[in-house]
Order: sequence, then structure tokens, then C-alpha cells
Amino acid sequence: MKKESIFTPTFIINTLISFLFYIVFYVLTSSIGTYALEQLHQSTVISLSLSSVFVIGALIGRVWTGISITRIGMKRLLYIGGLIFLILTFGYYLTTNIPLLFIIRIIQGAGFGIGATASGTIAGHVVPAARRGEGIGYYALSVTLAAAVGPALSIMIYSALGFNTLLGLALALLVITFILVFFVHVQEFTPEEREIALANEPKGVERYIEKSALPISIIAFLAGFIDSAILTGMGSFSTDLKIPLAGSLFFTMYAIFIFISRPFTGRLFDAKGDNWIFNPTFAFFAVAMLLVGIAGFFSPAIGFVILLIAGGAFGLGYGGVAPFGQAVAIRDSSKERIGVATSTFFGFLDLGVGGGPIILGAIIPMLGKGMLGFRNLYLYSAPAVVVVWIIYYLIHGKNQKVSTRS
Repeated sequence: MKKESIFTPTFIINTLISFLFYIVFYVLTSSIGTYALEQLHQSTVISLSLSSVFVIGALIGRVWTGISITRIGMKRLLYIGGLIFLILTFGYYLTTNIPLLFIIRIIQGAGFGIGATASGTIAGHVVPAARRGEGIGYYALSVTLAAAVGPALSIMIYSALGFNTLLGLALALLVITFILVFFVHVQEFTPEEREIALANEPKGVERYIEKSALPISIIAFLAGFIDSAILTGMGSFSTDLKIPLAGSLFFTMYAIFIFISRPFTGRLFDAKGDNWIFNPTFAFFAVAMLLVGIAGFFSPAIGFVILLIAGGAFGLGYGGVAPFGQAVAIRDSSKERIGVATSTFFGFLDLGVGGGPIILGAIIPMLGKGMLGFRNLYLYSAPAVVVVWIIYYLIHGKNQKVSTRS
């Protein structure tokens, strides 16, 4: 029997839209803190807060989108999110007032959350159900590529041409995104389906959170929390080790190994089931964190090599959490709740990644000063991943059977 195609025009365009959304996110977020510190003469706390407050807006946008998909429609929400993202980017040109910049960042984050959630929901709808793991895996490469390209592009343009040039690039990319939405064609809910879905809509908390997506979303939150130690600390840690280049190449290796493995892991997920992906994922994730910590015991030359190996393991490990976690979240939900499942999963993931730095910032000084604090954090993170692995088994993995699909 011929397999249904994943790479339809809408899938490709929607994946490109996701890539552009995330490129703009990384381009602005990677330099807004430096801009506030150097150009607006703000404290480190304020500067870092401007970087992270975007996540609060994104979380609000994701939750609202989840409960609005059926009523408003996926494509329309993609337009709404893109428009908010675009308009608020103009706001940076108009003010250097810090309270107003915080408001701009939150509302812009909401626009990003709306657009990204709508795009993720569209991906869940247009990918063939039998190839959902493979399809969502390919779709998620848009985020991986943006994470690999965006921060480096941001730092390069900011240092050479300034923050206003970054804003110009962001605006241009968002205009392109807005045009691309026109070419997205997705089967929305019929009036009858919408009426039935709204009549059966859960009340209370269950309206905003998809119950069936909660177990894998909790795992995503915990994994994202541990990942935040890498996102926030790798730059400082590698600099303290006198190998700052290794800190950058860590993420390059991360992206390369995701790209290499994704065609195989996606098919394996669809053919064999969840545990065949998530068990190796947690194993590689734990090894990666252990290797990063171990790099702190060796000379810069050896530490450099260890960090590169760790980056590859990190790609094979944590790199599988988001795409296959989303695939699980939407697979176990009904059609009309795919949007809520998507927002539930990514809301928990964002909460872990965004909230992690706040808690870890208080923990690191207790583990040691400077490099020692980060080294111990990474060493302790390895058994923490094993704990998350055990939790995964208890709340999800033990209920999974090996798929017999070929």
C-alpha cells in the first residue's frame, strides 16, 4: 500500500513559516539583553529579564490559541499571531522606556505563541496519521535550524550593524511570513463539527489543558528545565574553560546530529512506538550532561573534544523530546482537541525552559563559584535526567506497547 506523502505544498510552506517565526524569535532574544545592557545602560537583572519575559507572553498566547482553534480557525490564528508579532516589532523603534519594552516583549511573545501554536496544530492536521512521528520530526527541524542559525546571525549583525538593523531583518522576515500564510491550505472544521466541538467543550481547567497530553507534557517540562542549564550556562562555562569556540560548536554539533538522525528516528517512532525513541533519548541526554560536566576536569584541548562529543549526544538526546513529545500529545487527543494538546505540550515545555534559569540562578552559587558551580550543575543534571527517565516510565512508558506497523 502506497504511503501518504508528508511533503505536501502546505506542509513545506508551514514548516518554512515555523522556521521564520523562530528565526525572528532567536534574532531578537539573543541580542535584546546585550542591547539593554550596552545601549540602555540597564542592570544585568533587567537585561536578562527582557530576554526571558518573552516566554511569559508566549505561554499566554499558546493557552489562548489552544482553546480558540476550533472557534476561530487555524489559518486565521496564524495570520493573527503573525500580525501581532509584526506590529510589536515596530514598537522597538519607538521607545527606549524599559517598562514599555517589557510590555512590548510580553505582547510580542503572545503573538509568537499564537502563530507558533497555530503552525504546530496545522502540522498535526496535515501530516498523515500513520506517519505522524516522521512528519512532526521533519517539521521540528525548522526549530532546530533556527536555533542553530538565529543566535549566531543575531550576534554577528548586532556587533557589526547594530540593533536597528536586526529589527529591520526581523520585520522583513515577518512580512515574508505573512505573505506565505496565504498559500497554506488546511481543512478547517465544518460548521457542524465546530458546533459539536463547542457543545462538548470541557469546563474549568480541562478547557485549557488537554488531559491526555499531560503525562508527556510533564516530561517535557522536566526535560526543558534541565535543558535550560545548557542554554543559560554553556557560554559562561566554555569561556571559563578557555574554550569559548567549543560553546558555539556544541550547538552546531547538536543541530548536525538532529539532522542526521531525524529521518531514522521518525520512522522508528512510527514503526516501533514511543519507548524505542524515548529510552535512547534519555540515555543520550544523561550522557551528554555527564560529558559536559566532565569537560571541566580536563585541559582546554581535551575539554574542547569532550564538549563536541557532548553536543552530538545532546542532539540525539534532548533533540528528540519536542518533536516526538508533540507527536504523542496530539496522537492521544481527539481532532478538535489537537490545538489544545499542542498548546498544553509546548506550554509545559516553555515553562520548563523559561522558568529554569530563575531557579538555577539561585542554585548555581550553592554548588560553587564560577566554573565550579556550572560544572557541578551539569554533573548533577545527569542523574536528574535518569530521574526524569524513571518518571517517564511510570506515567507513560510502562503503558506503551511495541507497534506492529511496518
